[in-house]
Amino acid sequence: MKIAVIGGGAAGMMFSTQYKKANPDHEIFLFEKSPYVAWAGCPTPYYIADELSINDVVLGTAEDFIKRGVNVKINHEVTDIDFKNKTLNVAGNEINGIFGYDKLVLAVGAKSFIPNIKGYSPKLDNIFTLSHAADAIKIKEYITKNKSTLKNALIAGAGFIGLEVAENFKKLGLNVTIVEKAGEILPSISENLKKGIYNEIKERNIDLKLNAGVTEIISENCIAKSVKLDNGETVNFDIALFSIGITPNIEFIPQQLETDKGKIVVNDKFETNISDVYAIGDCIFNKYYNTDRNLYAPFGDVANKHGMLLAKHLSGQDIHWKGLLRSFATSFYDIKLAQTGLSLQEALDLGYNAEKIEMRAMYKNSGFADSVPAHTEIIYDKDKKVLLGGAMAGKEAVAQFIDQIAIVITLETPIEKFIDIDFAYSPTNASVWNPLLVTYRKVIK
Repeated sequence: MKIAVIGGGAAGMMFSTQYKKANPDHEIFLFEKSPYVAWAGCPTPYYIADELSINDVVLGTAEDFIKRGVNVKINHEVTDIDFKNKTLNVAGNEINGIFGYDKLVLAVGAKSFIPNIKGYSPKLDNIFTLSHAADAIKIKEYITKNKSTLKNALIAGAGFIGLEVAENFKKLGLNVTIVEKAGEILPSISENLKKGIYNEIKERNIDLKLNAGVTEIISENCIAKSVKLDNGETVNFDIALFSIGITPNIEFIPQQLETDKGKIVVNDKFETNISDVYAIGDCIFNKYYNTDRNLYAPFGDVANKHGMLLAKHLSGQDIHWKGLLRSFATSFYDIKLAQTGLSLQEALDLGYNAEKIEMRAMYKNSGFADSVPAHTEIIYDKDKKVLLGGAMAGKEAVAQFIDQIAIVITLETPIEKFIDIDFAYSPTNASVWNPLLVTYRKVIK
């Protein structure tokens, strides 16, 4: 068996190593068009600000994986695929031309995009996107080279990456302006839980402009100088990050492959509509857990799960990818934010008899001077008495609390069973009243 893998990010590397471990006699060729494999996107904003090293972003070298039996070919770009004849057209120094395969794994990931904005050119030296380790390295190199002249930074887009990069640009001493076309940040989170983020933005002297999409980029000699916004304002800057959205890297893939809204469609075994072709990672549509609803979730932990499960499937195990709950966590300075499952409005729109419970969650005894409550919202089905979602904003243990909620949603644990869970407690480590126990008290009468 000869398996070709396109893409050396989390999904591609996890699949390749796990499959080779289970099938040492089979050949795996992995093609990565950049110099980097096994890279992680989430740490990149903190690498840019020198809070993490390059080893926290690029987790291994091609040589590391070659020693484990994977034929890793960096700086090799797949430019075309012939599904009928099972061949790739590869451009590289070791393999250059037609390459045949028995099975093909598409782990091509996704990239940030800049929409059709007047005045934009990829040749502008000081406008960046961030979706790959290579992007982070370019940004850091530009800042290092021009640090004496960089004063003002622009962030277009107030999503996870936009906010995290804004924080880290500020830590580097830059004046930061965030422009967001929508009227809010992080739209799946309620306004109540986002108050801390808004307050932190204000206290850190970061200028946030909502309802402010970019309509034009003004440049001179390949250096962007300012943007014009659809609210009539002009913002000057020395460096800019466009973090408006991401789209899968599938433009080179023939149209026989089934896609939906630019994402590859797969079944619960990661099979595409083409025989012996599979897709994993940020390039595919997932399903919302145990439903037929499409959900796009370009997260590193999800990509790793994809790679692991596909390796099991192609090794003969009976696996089924059931989807996910869109669990995520992020932070902005001291404020940590996490969510899983449905928001109240999403649950109502889907026809659930849903209700929201609001509470304060403590990660230690409230008497300690540094004990700060986390604001919590839990969504539940009033008929079935099960959880549908949860979100939390605070300074500690937020992701861990949300993980507990994700577990009981996944296992469809009735709220009445929460009283049976034996939670750990000590004044310095946990509250007597875990949020799930509070939910039990409020729902089960």
